[in-house]
Amino acid sequence: MNEIEKKIIDIGHEIFKGYGVDDSTARILSILNFESDEISMEELAERTGYSRASISLKIKNIEHFWSIKRITKPGSRKTYLSMEKNLLDAFALQIRNGYETELNIAKRKIAPLIDEYKDNAVTQEQKVKLETYEMYLVEINKFEELIRHIYDHIDQLKKNKD
Repeated sequence: MNEIEKKIIDIGHEIFKGYGVDDSTARILSILNFESDEISMEELAERTGYSRASISLKIKNIEHFWSIKRITKPGSRKTYLSMEKNLLDAFALQIRNGYETELNIAKRKIAPLIDEYKDNAVTQEQKVKLETYEMYLVEINKFEELIRHIYDHIDQLKKNKD
C-alpha cells in the first residue's frame, strides 16, 4: 500500500469514527470501504493488526447496518468481505436497516400502548408521560415522512446519474 492509499484509509477511519463507532471498527470499515474488491479476513487482520476472531466479531455486529457481505469461494476455506461501494445505495440501506426498524416497532407496538395508557393516565405525572409518549409518536410519523422524501430523492439522483 502506498502513502496516498494509507492517507485515504486514515481519512476514512476519521470519517467512520464520526459515526460513533469504536477505533477498530472505524479502521475495518475504512479499509473495506476503499478496497476495490473483496478482501480476505486474513488480509484484513494483517492490515489492521487485529485478530481474525476480533474482526469476525466486529463484522458480525456491523455487517447488517453497513452492508458488508461475507463471501466464500469454492475450494477455499477463507472468508472474504466486501462492502457496498455505491454511497446512495449504502445510505438507503443504512436507513432501511436502522431507522425503519425503529419506525416499524414504534408504530406497531407503542401506538396501541399509548391508546391503552390514555384510559389509565389519571395523575399529573402520568399525563405528562402520556404527552411525552404521544410526542414521540408524532415525531416518528414526521421522521417516516422525511425518510420517504430521502428515498424519493435517492431514486431521483440515481436516475439522473444514468
